[in-house]
Amino acid sequence: MGARTLVAVGRDADGYDLHRSQWGGEHVDRLVDLIRADEAPPDLVDPEPLRSGVSAGALLDSLDPREYEAFVVADGRTEAYLVCRLGIETGREAATADGDAVTATAADGATGAEPAALVPWPGEAAAGRLRRFVRTAKDVLGDAVDAGLVPAPAATQYLAVRVARHPDTPDADAIVWIDGGGPGP
Repeated sequence: MGARTLVAVGRDADGYDLHRSQWGGEHVDRLVDLIRADEAPPDLVDPEPLRSGVSAGALLDSLDPREYEAFVVADGRTEAYLVCRLGIETGREAATADGDAVTATAADGATGAEPAALVPWPGEAAAGRLRRFVRTAKDVLGDAVDAGLVPAPAATQYLAVRVARHPDTPDADAIVWIDGGGPGP
């Protein structure tokens, strides 16, 4: 699996074209620089859009936190975000229909969209540290949910607070919270 990035390129009044970048999550700084120069090469961004004419209001609906690790929006200025999935995964997930693999679902049993935080891009090194922190925290919190020590929604809220306060989060006030992933009141 690559470090996929969803790239939204503004097309004036026609909305945004959404492109996929298979390895963009590993090269977000380079990707942002090339998009600013309007030179994103096909080896970094698929030239054919996934969707066209997506309104600004529908951009977040197009972003699946399970599929993308980064999100780049280019519309006069270019902004990049690290996608942090906040749904807590536990060892209690059911096996797939064939019984060969375990599926990871949100511990609260929710289907559909998963809570997530879009953290303003902190740079490659800081993003790597933040990704590792989120993975580790989700593992520990998943174990705590499995042990009955904390309910899954509280674990998700705790993770959101920790992401917002993490030293590699450049601006906690600029985080975009998806599907109830915010740190609460």
